Amino acid sequence: ASVPVEEKKRIVFEYYRKLVEEYERLRSPTGDKDAPAKTCRDLAMAHPEMPDGTYWIDPNEGDVRDAIQVHCDMANKASCITPSPDKVPKKAHYLGRSKHTWFSEMQGGFQLTYKIDRVQLTFLQMLSTSAVQNVTYLCRGSVAFYDAAKKSHRRALKLMAYNDLELSAPVPDRETNPAFTYTALHDGCQTRQDEWSSSTLQYKSEKPQRLPIVDVAPRDIGFKGQEFGLEIGAACFF
Repeated sequence: ASVPVEEKKRIVFEYYRKLVEEYERLRSPTGDKDAPAKTCRDLAMAHPEMPDGTYWIDPNEGDVRDAIQVHCDMANKASCITPSPDKVPKKAHYLGRSKHTWFSEMQGGFQLTYKIDRVQLTFLQMLSTSAVQNVTYLCRGSVAFYDAAKKSHRRALKLMAYNDLELSAPVPDRETNPAFTYTALHDGCQTRQDEWSSSTLQYKSEKPQRLPIVDVAPRDIGFKGQEFGLEIGAACFF
């Protein structure tokens, strides 16, 4: 049986309406689940008046059903992915010989994970030109970055980049590649006092595929009274 003319018109009009909706969604994303932006940069360009906050993005521009929620830093046009969990509790996670030991290899330890799947993260890395992340080391009797007593960085943490690169503290008396070193924004752990303090470490790179951080290896641990915890910051892609 042939399709009535009115029905044909209705089908064509419905198809046209969907095309217009899809075009509008791509042209002017709102950051909602059904109209995600490609990245926070795209959202900030389309809506410079929008405040910082949680929005939906879809870096691979596939089906909107695989869109992800991120924090958008609108002023810097940054897409920030959050860790889950974002804290490691304060306690003696390791007893034994003092050596660099990855948290994931300690009893009850784990690799750091984020609220994003591998495919979307790969696209977000490719669409970005730089990235930054902070990690805060909570310490009791344990050095994070600079060791004031020994006047050295030998006991500083190591960080594991997303692409399995080991990141270290800069060593002033040796040549260290700044591309593979992190800095300390604040270093309260350097005196190894027998009370809780903290050091905030930051890694910045123009190679976004190196972030987020997936593991942390303290060295100044293992003795009685040495404890640590972690607070993992969001990894922000620009």
